[in-house]
Amino acid sequence: MTPGLVGTAACEPIKTATPQYLTAEQVGELLQVSPRTVQRWALEDASMPATRLGRTVRFPRAELERWIKRSTQGSRKNKAVSGK
Repeated sequence: MTPGLVGTAACEPIKTATPQYLTAEQVGELLQVSPRTVQRWALEDASMPATRLGRTVRFPRAELERWIKRSTQGSRKNKAVSGK
């Protein structure tokens, strides 16, 4: 046993108010789409941040928020240029 490590939080999981990684269901709720749509986007759009561990897919919250911001800003620019 290493002195000074007894009773420390070194082995305890980090608990945060908001999860760092989201499920497809959580992303779907955020974007008001089905989890299946989120999974399809993750497969078809390489720019969508997703972490895959075997068959499990999780979406890093901070990166996903930046992706959403970039995606929505790009769509506004495209509409302004095309006049739609």
